[in-house]
Amino acid sequence: MATSDRRGVVIADEARATRNATLDAAERKVLDEAIERSSAVFETVDEALSDLGRWLFSRLFGEDSTAVIEHAEDNPLWSALIDAADSAKLRLTEATLRATVLCAAYDKRLNSDAWRALDFSRKSRLLRLEDDKLLRKAAQHVLASNLSTRQVELYARNVLAELGQPAPTRVNVRQFQGQLAKLTDRVSAKAFARQLQGAAKKLEDDERQALLSQLEAAQEALAELASRLQKG
Repeated sequence: MATSDRRGVVIADEARATRNATLDAAERKVLDEAIERSSAVFETVDEALSDLGRWLFSRLFGEDSTAVIEHAEDNPLWSALIDAADSAKLRLTEATLRATVLCAAYDKRLNSDAWRALDFSRKSRLLRLEDDKLLRKAAQHVLASNLSTRQVELYARNVLAELGQPAPTRVNVRQFQGQLAKLTDRVSAKAFARQLQGAAKKLEDDERQALLSQLEAAQEALAELASRLQKG
């Protein structure tokens, strides 16, 4: 399954490179502006999430990093906020809320210029390391190498793999049910199926095969998950 996923990523990267090579000068100019505008939106959202984390860290936890990192669930105000996550009133997910306040807490605990210099998106991908020394070292590496968000994700997983540790995950059943329901509603709609089928016909053979491989991998993963739950 991992091989299929990796092959899909490689093929997709090659396909994007091919498409970009066929753009004329006018199209490239529009693409450059689209990238610039998209980047600006990313920076605005990223900074807003950082600001939120700092505010939560201050107002809910009194800037006590230990209270966030080790005892967050003991805070009734925080628990109430988490209960409201991913709702009509609070559109942010539990994972996002946790990441914002953890990043702010580590800003103080690590006392690392390299860590503080990273944007929220890259910091949040490093949180899985859950160790002060590893986080400091990772921040220095990410900053020095100017890794992208996707590269940071891979780096963190590799660090844990080298240590013989599985990537830590936090499972929220309600959140997962909501995500699954949204995905099911979308992919089961006849209009979506028709649009995807039409778009797939325009893909190159390798791109279409990558899409099929990803769908098959998702199907297998869901079947395995259902089997595990049925066994209790």
